[in-house]
Amino acid sequence: MRPFHRAVHLTIWRPVVLALVLIGCAHTVVVEIPPRVDLRSFQTIGIVEFSSHSSNSTDKLNQLATQQLMAVIQKAQPHVRFLELGSPTDLLKAVDRERLDPGTMKAIGKKYGVTSVFTGTYEISDVKPKVSLGQDLSSLNASAVVNMALTSKQWDTATGATLWTNSRYGEWPIANVEKETGRPVSFSMSLPEDRYGHFIAKLIYGVTDDFRPHYEKRKVPRS
Repeated sequence: MRPFHRAVHLTIWRPVVLALVLIGCAHTVVVEIPPRVDLRSFQTIGIVEFSSHSSNSTDKLNQLATQQLMAVIQKAQPHVRFLELGSPTDLLKAVDRERLDPGTMKAIGKKYGVTSVFTGTYEISDVKPKVSLGQDLSSLNASAVVNMALTSKQWDTATGATLWTNSRYGEWPIANVEKETGRPVSFSMSLPEDRYGHFIAKLIYGVTDDFRPHYEKRKVPRS
Protein backbone atom coordinates (compact mmCIF):
# COMPACT_ATOMS: atom_id res chain seq x y z
CA MET A 1 0.00 0.00 0.00
CA ARG A 2 2.88 2.39 0.62
CA PRO A 3 3.77 2.83 -3.08
CA PHE A 4 0.12 3.67 -3.73
CA HIS A 5 0.08 6.37 -1.03
CA ARG A 6 3.31 7.76 -2.36
CA ALA A 7 1.86 8.01 -5.86
CA VAL A 8 -1.20 9.84 -4.51
CA HIS A 9 0.95 12.35 -2.62
CA LEU A 10 3.04 13.03 -5.70
CA THR A 11 -0.09 13.56 -7.79
CA ILE A 12 -1.49 16.05 -5.29
CA TRP A 13 1.68 18.05 -4.75
CA ARG A 14 2.95 18.16 -8.34
CA PRO A 15 0.61 21.08 -9.41
CA VAL A 16 1.46 22.97 -6.23
CA VAL A 17 5.19 22.63 -6.77
CA LEU A 18 4.81 23.62 -10.41
CA ALA A 19 2.82 26.73 -9.44
CA LEU A 20 5.49 27.75 -6.91
CA VAL A 21 8.20 27.31 -9.53
CA LEU A 22 6.27 29.46 -12.01
CA ILE A 23 5.71 32.18 -9.40
CA GLY A 24 9.40 32.19 -8.61
CA CYS A 25 10.16 32.59 -12.30
CA ALA A 26 7.72 35.47 -12.75
CA HIS A 27 8.14 39.17 -12.13
CA THR A 28 5.68 42.04 -11.75
CA VAL A 29 5.23 44.68 -14.42
CA VAL A 30 2.96 47.72 -14.57
CA VAL A 31 0.68 47.63 -17.59
CA GLU A 32 -1.08 50.69 -19.00
CA ILE A 33 -4.76 50.21 -19.78
CA PRO A 34 -5.88 52.63 -22.55
CA PRO A 35 -8.76 55.05 -21.86
CA ARG A 36 -12.24 53.66 -22.40
CA VAL A 37 -12.99 56.66 -24.62
CA ASP A 38 -10.31 57.92 -27.03
CA LEU A 39 -10.96 61.50 -28.19
CA ARG A 40 -7.90 61.89 -30.37
CA SER A 41 -9.76 60.71 -33.46
CA PHE A 42 -11.94 63.85 -33.39
CA GLN A 43 -10.58 66.78 -35.37
CA THR A 44 -12.00 69.59 -33.22
CA ILE A 45 -14.32 69.27 -30.24
CA GLY A 46 -16.63 72.07 -29.21
CA ILE A 47 -17.29 72.72 -25.54
CA VAL A 48 -20.17 74.72 -24.11
CA GLU A 49 -19.60 76.50 -20.82
CA PHE A 50 -21.01 74.61 -17.83
CA SER A 51 -24.21 76.02 -16.38
CA SER A 52 -26.30 75.68 -13.23
CA HIS A 53 -29.72 76.71 -11.99
CA SER A 54 -28.53 76.81 -8.37
CA SER A 55 -28.94 80.10 -6.56
CA ASN A 56 -25.38 79.94 -5.24
CA SER A 57 -23.68 79.23 -8.58
CA THR A 58 -21.59 81.95 -10.24
CA ASP A 59 -20.05 82.70 -13.63
CA LYS A 60 -16.69 82.02 -12.03
CA LEU A 61 -17.73 78.49 -11.08
CA ASN A 62 -19.18 77.91 -14.56
CA GLN A 63 -15.87 78.86 -16.14
CA LEU A 64 -13.90 76.86 -13.59
CA ALA A 65 -15.84 73.66 -14.33
CA THR A 66 -15.35 74.15 -18.08
CA GLN A 67 -11.62 74.80 -17.81
CA GLN A 68 -11.17 71.87 -15.42
CA LEU A 69 -12.84 69.48 -17.85
CA MET A 70 -10.59 70.57 -20.71
CA ALA A 71 -7.46 70.48 -18.56
CA VAL A 72 -8.05 66.96 -17.23
CA ILE A 73 -8.84 65.56 -20.68
CA GLN A 74 -5.90 67.27 -22.40
CA LYS A 75 -3.52 66.07 -19.70
CA ALA A 76 -4.71 62.50 -20.21
CA GLN A 77 -4.91 62.74 -24.00
CA PRO A 78 -2.51 65.37 -25.36
CA HIS A 79 -3.33 67.12 -28.64
CA VAL A 80 -7.11 66.93 -28.14
CA ARG A 81 -8.35 70.25 -29.54
CA PHE A 82 -11.24 72.15 -27.98
CA LEU A 83 -13.15 75.09 -29.42
CA GLU A 84 -14.80 77.11 -26.64
CA LEU A 85 -18.34 78.01 -27.70
CA GLY A 86 -19.29 80.28 -24.78
CA SER A 87 -22.29 80.08 -22.48
CA PRO A 88 -25.42 78.11 -23.43
CA THR A 89 -27.43 81.34 -23.65
CA ASP A 90 -25.03 83.04 -26.06
CA LEU A 91 -24.56 79.88 -28.12
CA LEU A 92 -28.30 79.30 -28.54
CA LYS A 93 -28.69 82.85 -29.80
CA ALA A 94 -25.83 82.35 -32.26
CA VAL A 95 -27.48 79.29 -33.85
CA ASP A 96 -31.06 80.59 -33.41
CA ARG A 97 -32.21 77.70 -31.24
CA GLU A 98 -34.10 77.48 -27.93
CA ARG A 99 -32.44 74.55 -26.12
CA LEU A 100 -29.51 72.16 -26.34
CA ASP A 101 -30.96 69.20 -28.20
CA PRO A 102 -29.97 66.99 -31.17
CA GLY A 103 -31.12 69.59 -33.70
CA THR A 104 -29.04 72.25 -31.99
CA MET A 105 -25.97 70.00 -32.04
CA LYS A 106 -26.32 69.58 -35.81
CA ALA A 107 -26.59 73.36 -36.20
CA ILE A 108 -23.50 73.88 -34.05
CA GLY A 109 -21.57 71.38 -36.15
CA LYS A 110 -22.44 73.19 -39.37
CA LYS A 111 -21.73 76.67 -38.03
CA TYR A 112 -18.49 75.98 -36.16
CA GLY A 113 -17.13 72.90 -37.96
CA VAL A 114 -16.83 70.76 -34.84
CA THR A 115 -17.35 67.00 -34.97
CA SER A 116 -18.64 66.69 -31.41
CA VAL A 117 -19.66 68.91 -28.51
CA PHE A 118 -19.28 68.66 -24.74
CA THR A 119 -21.94 70.15 -22.47
CA GLY A 120 -22.21 70.10 -18.70
CA THR A 121 -24.35 71.13 -15.76
CA TYR A 122 -23.92 71.12 -12.00
CA GLU A 123 -26.21 71.73 -9.06
CA ILE A 124 -25.38 72.98 -5.57
CA SER A 125 -27.81 72.34 -2.76
CA ASP A 126 -28.63 74.81 -0.03
CA VAL A 127 -26.57 74.39 3.12
CA LYS A 128 -28.09 71.59 5.22
CA PRO A 129 -27.58 71.49 9.01
CA LYS A 130 -26.81 68.26 10.85
CA VAL A 131 -27.10 68.06 14.65
CA SER A 132 -26.09 65.16 16.89
CA LEU A 133 -26.06 64.76 20.69
CA GLY A 134 -23.53 62.77 22.68
CA GLN A 135 -24.65 59.57 24.38
CA ASP A 136 -24.69 61.31 27.77
CA LEU A 137 -26.53 64.34 26.28
CA SER A 138 -23.80 66.62 27.62
CA SER A 139 -22.14 67.30 24.28
CA LEU A 140 -23.47 68.74 21.06
CA ASN A 141 -22.10 68.53 17.54
CA ALA A 142 -23.71 70.57 14.79
CA SER A 143 -22.44 70.73 11.24
CA ALA A 144 -23.48 72.10 7.88
CA VAL A 145 -23.02 70.21 4.63
CA VAL A 146 -23.52 70.95 0.97
CA ASN A 147 -24.44 68.46 -1.75
CA MET A 148 -23.23 68.85 -5.31
CA ALA A 149 -24.03 66.92 -8.48
CA LEU A 150 -22.30 67.32 -11.85
CA THR A 151 -23.15 65.83 -15.25
CA SER A 152 -21.32 66.07 -18.56
CA LYS A 153 -22.30 64.83 -22.02
CA GLN A 154 -20.60 64.46 -25.39
CA TRP A 155 -22.75 64.85 -28.51
CA ASP A 156 -22.17 63.82 -32.12
CA THR A 157 -22.84 66.86 -34.34
CA ALA A 158 -23.51 64.75 -37.44
CA THR A 159 -26.48 62.92 -35.93
CA GLY A 160 -27.20 64.72 -32.65
CA ALA A 161 -26.75 61.42 -30.81
CA THR A 162 -25.16 61.16 -27.36
CA LEU A 163 -21.69 59.61 -27.60
CA TRP A 164 -20.88 59.61 -23.89
CA THR A 165 -22.26 60.85 -20.59
CA ASN A 166 -21.26 60.57 -16.95
CA SER A 167 -22.28 62.01 -13.58
CA ARG A 168 -20.81 62.37 -10.11
CA TYR A 169 -22.28 63.36 -6.74
CA GLY A 170 -20.66 64.43 -3.51
CA GLU A 171 -21.38 65.79 -0.04
CA TRP A 172 -18.94 68.01 1.85
CA PRO A 173 -18.94 69.79 5.23
CA ILE A 174 -18.58 73.57 5.20
CA ALA A 175 -19.17 74.38 8.88
CA ASN A 176 -18.86 72.70 12.25
CA VAL A 177 -19.97 73.64 15.79
CA GLU A 178 -18.99 71.65 18.89
CA LYS A 179 -20.04 72.19 22.52
CA GLU A 180 -18.88 70.08 25.44
CA THR A 181 -19.69 70.51 29.10
CA GLY A 182 -17.32 72.98 30.75
CA ARG A 183 -15.80 74.09 27.47
CA PRO A 184 -16.53 77.08 25.22
CA VAL A 185 -18.34 76.65 21.93
CA SER A 186 -15.99 75.73 19.06
CA PHE A 187 -17.02 77.00 15.63
CA SER A 188 -15.35 76.57 12.25
CA MET A 189 -16.55 77.32 8.72
CA SER A 190 -15.08 77.27 5.24
CA LEU A 191 -15.74 80.10 2.81
CA PRO A 192 -18.37 78.62 0.47
CA GLU A 193 -17.20 80.15 -2.81
CA ASP A 194 -13.63 79.05 -2.24
CA ARG A 195 -14.70 75.56 -1.27
CA TYR A 196 -17.20 75.12 -4.12
CA GLY A 197 -14.40 75.40 -6.67
CA HIS A 198 -12.51 72.65 -4.84
CA PHE A 199 -15.59 70.42 -4.81
CA ILE A 200 -16.26 70.99 -8.52
CA ALA A 201 -12.67 70.01 -9.35
CA LYS A 202 -13.16 66.71 -7.50
CA LEU A 203 -16.40 66.00 -9.36
CA ILE A 204 -14.81 66.82 -12.73
CA TYR A 205 -11.95 64.44 -12.01
CA GLY A 206 -14.42 61.67 -11.25
CA VAL A 207 -16.57 62.37 -14.31
CA THR A 208 -13.60 62.20 -16.68
CA ASP A 209 -12.40 58.78 -15.54
CA ASP A 210 -13.26 57.24 -18.94
CA PHE A 211 -10.77 59.56 -20.68
CA ARG A 212 -7.76 58.68 -18.53
CA PRO A 213 -5.45 55.66 -18.90
CA HIS A 214 -5.25 53.33 -15.92
CA TYR A 215 -2.47 51.12 -14.63
CA GLU A 216 -2.42 47.68 -13.07
CA LYS A 217 0.24 45.27 -11.87
CA ARG A 218 0.56 41.92 -13.62
CA LYS A 219 2.87 38.95 -13.13
CA VAL A 220 4.62 37.73 -16.26
CA PRO A 221 7.14 34.87 -16.72
CA ARG A 222 10.77 35.86 -16.76
CA SER A 223 12.30 35.57 -20.18
